[in-house]
Amino acid sequence: MILFFRQWQGELLKLFARRRTYIGFAAFLALEIVLFIVFRLQGVERIFERMISRQGQAFEHYYSALTLSQIILGFSVVLLGAIYLALVAGDIVAKEGEDGHYRLLLVRPISRVRLLFIKYLTTVGYTIALIQFITWSAFLLSVAIKGWGGGFFVMVPDIGLIAFYDWLPGLQRFALASAFLALSMTTISSIAFFLSCFPIKPAAATIGALSYILIDRILRETGFMENYDHLLITKHIVSWARFLAEDIPWPIIVRDYTALMAINATLFILGAAVFEARDLKS
Repeated sequence: MILFFRQWQGELLKLFARRRTYIGFAAFLALEIVLFIVFRLQGVERIFERMISRQGQAFEHYYSALTLSQIILGFSVVLLGAIYLALVAGDIVAKEGEDGHYRLLLVRPISRVRLLFIKYLTTVGYTIALIQFITWSAFLLSVAIKGWGGGFFVMVPDIGLIAFYDWLPGLQRFALASAFLALSMTTISSIAFFLSCFPIKPAAATIGALSYILIDRILRETGFMENYDHLLITKHIVSWARFLAEDIPWPIIVRDYTALMAINATLFILGAAVFEARDLKS
């Protein structure tokens, strides 16, 4: 077990030693700064003022740091976050195969499944780190602009959710939702990881994963698969926002996350089967 954690630590160090690993962190930080500048414009603030006022609530109280943070997460993470998760997850297996590193790695007494599992855990770790960075960097920037305290206005059009909270209950819901957002996004990483197990270029794995997610999202938003939307991954991914509802719909959440975890497990098993059958030593 100690050896396993040492191998995982080595894989994490190798991942975070690459410059491309930090592209997502830098891109989201830049995006957050731009969005905060846009949100400071009077025209944009009036839009949110109308939304909050129509619900009979005070704009000055509910247009807070938490509200801004949640808006940024809702706008950017699932779509833009998928790009950088696919970039790393699509590279983590395929890149070393392309460079011929497995001929050296497999000289050691380690099974291919174990090697792949360590890489998958590394991918999951990166996913959680990126999503939590996005969440709390947005929150800290929001606090720097709007200050501590106020209310929390929640609006998630994807699931028809509108809710209002005081600061502390809102902060707890925000933290809980962000944790499950990271868990949801592991499915996007799993798709790219699965494609990375094939003997293809890292760019092909990344583009393939992004294409699937974009097609899935387009089909859901256009309503072409309204009667079969349970087959769409983005339908389940958005379930992280249900933790922001006043009455958390636990049966729906359990169903959605059971589906996502089953997809993750299936993709890893299929990826391991493909990786096991590859000729990596010649």
